[in-house]
Amino acid sequence: ICVLSMLVLVPLCTLEENMYHFDRTTHLLHQTIHDPLIASDCQAVESTVSLFLRTTSIVGAGEFSPYGVLGIDVTPDPCDISAYLTTNEGFTNDYLTERKEFKEVVAYPSDSASATKVVVTFSQEVATREAAYKSLFLTIFVIFILISLTLAFENDAQQLVLSPIEQMMEMINMVADDPLEEFEFEDLGGAAGEYELKVVSLAIQKITTLLRIGFGVAGAEIISKNMSVEHGEATSALDPMIPGKRMYAIFGFCDIHEFDMCTEVLEDEIMTFVNNVARIVHEQVTRWAGTCNKNLGNAFLMIWRIGDEDDLVDNNSRKRLTNKSGDDAGAATGHVNVNLRRVPYLDDLSDKALFGFLKVVVEINRDKAVLAYRSDTRLQHNGQPFKLRMGFGLHAGWAIEGAVGSLQKVDATYLSPHVNMSARMEAASRQFGVAILMTERFHELMSQEAQDSCRRLDVVTVKGSAVPMPIYTYDTFQNQTFPELQAPKHTGLSLQEMLRKQAENYTVKAWADDQDLQQLRILATKEFNAKFKEGIDSYLAGNWTKARHTLEECDEMMKDNDSGGDGPSRTILNYMRNRAWICPTDWKSYRPLTSK
Repeated sequence: ICVLSMLVLVPLCTLEENMYHFDRTTHLLHQTIHDPLIASDCQAVESTVSLFLRTTSIVGAGEFSPYGVLGIDVTPDPCDISAYLTTNEGFTNDYLTERKEFKEVVAYPSDSASATKVVVTFSQEVATREAAYKSLFLTIFVIFILISLTLAFENDAQQLVLSPIEQMMEMINMVADDPLEEFEFEDLGGAAGEYELKVVSLAIQKITTLLRIGFGVAGAEIISKNMSVEHGEATSALDPMIPGKRMYAIFGFCDIHEFDMCTEVLEDEIMTFVNNVARIVHEQVTRWAGTCNKNLGNAFLMIWRIGDEDDLVDNNSRKRLTNKSGDDAGAATGHVNVNLRRVPYLDDLSDKALFGFLKVVVEINRDKAVLAYRSDTRLQHNGQPFKLRMGFGLHAGWAIEGAVGSLQKVDATYLSPHVNMSARMEAASRQFGVAILMTERFHELMSQEAQDSCRRLDVVTVKGSAVPMPIYTYDTFQNQTFPELQAPKHTGLSLQEMLRKQAENYTVKAWADDQDLQQLRILATKEFNAKFKEGIDSYLAGNWTKARHTLEECDEMMKDNDSGGDGPSRTILNYMRNRAWICPTDWKSYRPLTSK
């Protein structure tokens, strides 16, 4: 529209000087006056001049024209044309004072070849003024058009180029600020039709999701540091090898039993098998406030992050949260051991850690894809169907969070004796014949209701530590049918939404009210728990005769269990049997844990 307007208005606002018009009219006047028939008749000459003035007015050089006639000189002038013009046409001698740039003098002929010479002086003052006005209008119009085009271009550039770039930078900064948050970038895609921006937004969302999945919580700082584009921080160099930092967390380690046999039998189908298990583990742990750090094929390292050491121990809360008598070597390395029991609201997180693992135990005995392997004849042993079993270990403490590897391959993980402790607990769970084994350091962080649901199995020392440590379990009777979950009616919630809200609205009442947990502990009656506590207390006190009798009763009370008895009771009985049922004289109420 702007260009078309310029094409129309520019010619209209341009005043062209037609010098040919001056020459032609002057030539016609000369020819007429030079004619012998007219030149001898002054009245005819005067009529010719008057007609010349009228004609030039009509064709554009008279009173209605921007070009006026100031004077006419005829040489020789026997008829005194100048007097005639002054008397009859109102001409004056003002043209003699007319500004030179406003006059145009045309003489014909330009040489002396003719006896008669006509000189006409035209005024261009009006034309010049009109041209100035039109030029001014044209300049204003062009400025207006340029401003309009600039604004239109700027608007298009902002909408189509700058805004998309700014939004993409905003997306990257959002990820850099909080790499663990799941963002819905399509909401930043702008107006409908901005296809390219939506494609790039979707690509950024997928890339960041892959980064989050690949690096996990431990790699959040790696993602943040390498994706930040604020304050000139963006560089082309990739630096995943950032220094580690000390943090505190609950570490959970779980492992698939009989995995070697499954791998050998299922061959290429083992990936589907593992991924079905991983789906259950990841879903339940994530729902219950945890994250997955490592997938090790048959094992998984899960994290319930408590916080960075610097956040837990600052100058104002050091006395309140630290533990001077901790069993770590933290003081020797310049670190302060945090007393996790004094961290606010940690009981909820600890409860959810155990709750998440218990839900995994339930789901591997309820999920249809996993249950289908029970009818797979390749996995059967002596005609008995294969039943997936897993072991779980839980411990709490500090770890160094950071990247391990090189620029060729890097893993974001946690390195600490406490991480290894959770793996030791998982390994020892097989020895005790239980699904879950937890340390006292984790057990004491839970709510009282959760602690009351667990039972102490033994007091042991583990490799690398001489400090006696009670260990606990949560009884899980898995050889039963768990009802299929269904979404509640008349609520409008899907099953997944219902389960998510259940985890979000967790209270300690769940230990008594949750149907899945009630089924798991159906064999762990009050009578059994009291009897087992009596037997363990006798065993630790050195009264092995009474302990033997009591634990044998406990084993009989659990005859309907998956293994046909109580695994912890059998483990303690075997330990005493190997020593001829005689308590050693140097018995210190604990024993070394023989499992890793």
